Amino acid sequence: MDSTIVLWMGMGMIAVGAGFLYVLFKDNPARRPRDLMEWTGTVLSVLLIVAAAALIAVSRQTGSNAAEGQATATPSTFQDMIIEAPAGNFSFTGLDSGATADLDAYRGKVVLLNFWATWCAPCLEEIPALNRLQKKYGEDGFVVLSISDEDPGILKAFEAQLPLDTESVYVDFGMDLPVPFRGAFDIRPTSFVVDREGTVRRYILGNRPYDFFETAIQPYL
Repeated sequence: MDSTIVLWMGMGMIAVGAGFLYVLFKDNPARRPRDLMEWTGTVLSVLLIVAAAALIAVSRQTGSNAAEGQATATPSTFQDMIIEAPAGNFSFTGLDSGATADLDAYRGKVVLLNFWATWCAPCLEEIPALNRLQKKYGEDGFVVLSISDEDPGILKAFEAQLPLDTESVYVDFGMDLPVPFRGAFDIRPTSFVVDREGTVRRYILGNRPYDFFETAIQPYL
């Protein structure tokens, strides 16, 4: 279940439990149960609050574990390679449309695949550059695919604060990506330039400025 939904459910359960305790004791000067009914209501309310707190804790731990084993790129790990490899096909879901598509559907366009996450600070630094690229070259058959493996609820909440002008899509966490994209979620941001024939031409590990990306894509436009 979406961790955002779980969080709101937990908060709602705590509010219900606390509200019931307030109703039980608002007219009770002793502030403690006086009969069996009040004892029963108190125990049930406390159990509800405890269960909600546990639910929130598990949700937060799950979210923490989701990023375990993943890292952000630092200057010491930056890579930039000119390559020539067929782009393996894989499916993803559009964040806004909810429609499923795949990479093969973009044949005929120059594609910059950018693997990112909302928790990745270097990824966020790239967003203005990627937005600018999409705006400038979108009519020339160019598209930036921003790909994350986070819950769509988290992505939508993020984009409400910092919109992406790129095509924002997501895949299931832990999804097996085909060669040469395998491992792209291990260190982020990771980007690939794919030409109009579906061949990966460039592999870029680490965040880059606008001018760098512009130079990387221009030979294939």
